Parts: sequence; structure tokens; C-alpha cells
Amino acid sequence: MSSPGPIRVAVIDIAEPIAELDCTRDRQPPYVAAWILVCREGRPLGSVELPLEGTRLPADRLERELRSSLGDAWDRKAKAAAVAPLARTSVVVPTAMSRPEQLRRCVRGLTELDHPDYEVIIVDNRPAGMPGVALPGVRVVRETRPGISAARNRGLAEATGEVIAFTDDDVEVDRRWLRALGERFAAAPELAAVTGLVVPAELETPAQIFFEQSGNGLDRGYRALTFERAGRFRIRRRDLEDGSELIHSLYQTGELGLGSNMAFRTSVLRAAGGFDEALGTGTPTRGGEDLAILLELLAAGHRLGYEPGAIVHHTHRETIPDLERQIHGYGVGFTAMLTAISLRDPRHIAGLTSVLPLWVRSLRDPGSAKRANRTEQYPGELGASELRGMLAGPSAYLRARRLQRRWAA
Repeated sequence: MSSPGPIRVAVIDIAEPIAELDCTRDRQPPYVAAWILVCREGRPLGSVELPLEGTRLPADRLERELRSSLGDAWDRKAKAAAVAPLARTSVVVPTAMSRPEQLRRCVRGLTELDHPDYEVIIVDNRPAGMPGVALPGVRVVRETRPGISAARNRGLAEATGEVIAFTDDDVEVDRRWLRALGERFAAAPELAAVTGLVVPAELETPAQIFFEQSGNGLDRGYRALTFERAGRFRIRRRDLEDGSELIHSLYQTGELGLGSNMAFRTSVLRAAGGFDEALGTGTPTRGGEDLAILLELLAAGHRLGYEPGAIVHHTHRETIPDLERQIHGYGVGFTAMLTAISLRDPRHIAGLTSVLPLWVRSLRDPGSAKRANRTEQYPGELGASELRGMLAGPSAYLRARRLQRRWAA
């Protein structure tokens, strides 16, 4: 079976006249489609994928197709900026320095943000004895304890901002990213955390396209939301644009946000104890730390927000073996996270007994929402790898805790 062809990724702001889109690729095979993030004055309205016939999308076709695909969203206006001043913000990026070129691009974007008062802290998470690094315009600190959570907690200890924002070294941030997060905090003082939109930086390889089809894609939608607890095991999700509400399981954590684009009131995150250092990349659990802290804040009665105007562009894994390791890691991290919260509060066990079978079924059911975007080309082994990861998660968490205690000794 043939692999999917490369897809041109572009951002078009319809507040400006729409121009012809050049879809020429500098190598073979040529682009077969264009994936377009459509914005108005920097605020995303939606995404559209258009098939290509040749190497250019004429302006008139672009406008016609985008209008048709977006429907009512085309006329959505940019929201008014918050009146309250933006709080000083600390941006923390943990890194093992394994992706130096991506890190340089990330740092370059972070030093050019549209925000009046912020600092950037890069946490070098390599083992002791490695040579130090200097990066222009940012502060670099060391954390030799392994794992992204230990690195984030070091950033939390160093932060001087009222708000602390986290991203990863494989993303490029939109210039308005930090302002959009800050404006949401300023407009809603009751929010403890705000997460943002993560979109693909490129879709050049089959692995990157399969990631978007996997049901683990990073796009959380284009409408501003709030989340709050609505009973012991339930969450109320409210759409700020039309006021509609949806009640669902506390453990449907995927739409809450991701570690590559999340921010907290610093005092709230410190009071919660920061991130669980037995969870996350660089530990046996390989993930789950971001969802764990968001879920715990909700369970404690805090309110969270999702702000699609805070955009970061993520570079997906380029090869199938790397993608399979990532998908397997997502499975490990997810059930490791559930194990962690259940050990801290055994009442979660009762809530989880009803939803775990549904999650496992969603991995196998062709009609499930998780598998809705998969084409016939999607490798079945990826789903099987994620399921194996889910089965390994609980023991991985226990192993990670033993290692954590050894590091602390």
C-alpha cells in the first residue's frame, strides 16, 4: 500500500487580502495537498485541507474554498484585548539538548514575543559533567535529575513571574503566543491554568501525517473554553463564544491541553507541588505529567481555560520507528498518569472502572472518534503499540517512583 504524499502547511490571515499560495516543493515527490490554518488578526478560525492540482493555489480558489469550509467561522471577529495589564511571565523550556537546530529556532521565536514583561528560562536537563551552553537572550539553568518534570520543577523554582508558561524545544511559537495566554489570565482572574493551540509545523513525511491521523493529534480546536469540576468524576466544559455547556468524564483529559503549550498562575502551581517527577519524558513512564497536573487542579476545584489564540507550531517525528516509539510512549504515559492520581487519591479508582474499558475499545473500534481520521494507509501496528504501552503504564510508574527515591537519597 502506498504512503501518503507530503502536505504543504501554511497560515493565512484573512484580515489581509488573500494572495496566491505557492506550493512548490524543493524535492520529490511534490505536495499533494495544502493544510491551511486560517486566522483573522492572528486569531485562528479553523483549519482546511485542500487537494492540489499543480504547484499553486490561486487566490480566488483559496478564498472560495476557505469560505465554504469554514462556514460561519469565517465571519468570527477577533476578540477585544484584555483591559487589565499583563502579568510578568516566566517561560520555561526543558531540553536534553538533543535537537540543537530545533532548540535554536524555538529560542529565536521566544526572544521576539509580543509581551511587555517576560523572561525565558532554558533548563538544560543533561547529566552532570556535560559542558554548559550559552544561548542569546535567555537564562540557562541546569537540572541533572533526569526527566522533563524535574526540569520543569527547576524552572518553577527559578521563575520570577506571576504566570509561568511551558513549551518544548521542538516547537516554534507564534509571536502573539504569550500575549494570548496573558490576556486570558487577565480577563479571567479565576483561572488557575490556560492551555493553547498546537498545530503542525510541517507535514513532509508519512510519519508526520500518520501522527495527525492517530487520534493523538495536538489540535484541540478553535473555540475558547473553560473547564471546571461538576461532581466527583465529572467536568463541565463551557464554550465562551455561544455559552453552550457539556458535561463529561473527569478522565477525558485529552482536550484539556498539552505540555508543549500550557501556563499556570505560579502560586497555584507551587502550592500544588509542581509536576510529578515520576511522570514524563526522560523517565520510565515517558509521559502523562502534563495531564496529571491539569487533572489534579480540576479535581481540587480550580478552573482551567483553553485559549486557541495562543498558538505553537510543533515538529512531529519524521520517521515511522520514531512515531511508533512516541505513540507507545503516549500509551505508557496515559495509564501511568492514571496510576499516579489513583495512588494519591484512591477515590479515583471508582471513577476509572467505568471508563477504562471504553478507552481500550476506542483503540480497536473503527467507528470510534479516536480512529475517525485514519485512512486505509494508517499502519495498524501503531494502534497495537499504543495499547501495549497502556498495559505497561502502571508498572512503569512504580518503577519510576523507585528510581525517583534513589535519586533523592
